[in-house]
Amino acid sequence: MCDDLRVFLLAYPDNPVGKIFMRTFLKHNISVKGIIAERKNTKTNWKRMKKKIHKDGLIMAVKRFLQVLLLKICKQNIVDIAKKHGIDVFWVDKFNSKACERLLSSLDIDLFAIVSAPILKEYIFSKAKFGCLNAHPGWLPKYRGLGGNAYAIQNGDSPGVTVHLIDAGIDTGKIITREKLPVQPGDTIAKINDRAMTRGAELMTEAIHKIREDRLMMPIIDEPVGEMYFAMPYSTVTKLNKRLRKNQLVAN
Repeated sequence: MCDDLRVFLLAYPDNPVGKIFMRTFLKHNISVKGIIAERKNTKTNWKRMKKKIHKDGLIMAVKRFLQVLLLKICKQNIVDIAKKHGIDVFWVDKFNSKACERLLSSLDIDLFAIVSAPILKEYIFSKAKFGCLNAHPGWLPKYRGLGGNAYAIQNGDSPGVTVHLIDAGIDTGKIITREKLPVQPGDTIAKINDRAMTRGAELMTEAIHKIREDRLMMPIIDEPVGEMYFAMPYSTVTKLNKRLRKNQLVAN
């Protein structure tokens, strides 16, 4: 048993999911020792906005911008919540930089939990003694990548969420737990993915408690690794959303 498990979160400070993870961890008595946060500048913010517009359309991109702005004004993003609870915040310019590697080497980290981050290099995620946890909005190992749930629904499968360990591949690490998510009336792909991350945060806290108490057991999963799915084009997402609203999609 490791009563003083040193857990650190990796997060973009402006990602709204950070608030969900931070409050879930606090609610379930996860002792977070620190937040590793990546600084953002105008150039990178604009690139992310353009990607958001391409993926989700202008209206959703503007809604996301306003949501981020509101969190900042109300001091409810992950960094603000951490500071209110006396949790240290460590800033880096890039998660995969050598400067970040040197910082992590100095922190004596037992476990990483990814809130929002890019694909991490092995010299970054390997700095944690017990590994690096990720909550993937999709059913692994079949639906890897950003568009996992969207393509699952398009293929007639159920959307899901999977908590797994990070390895050198993309969404190929050992699976800790996974759940299928029911499609609800009035759903959209975005709503389903939001529910996936909310549930993912809860499943991750359960996994952390099991690691701390040395009672984590990995399920035996004998399924082939699926293909890599990228973000579904906005035009296709719009069509799926219309079919979801009309209850024309029934997942298996």
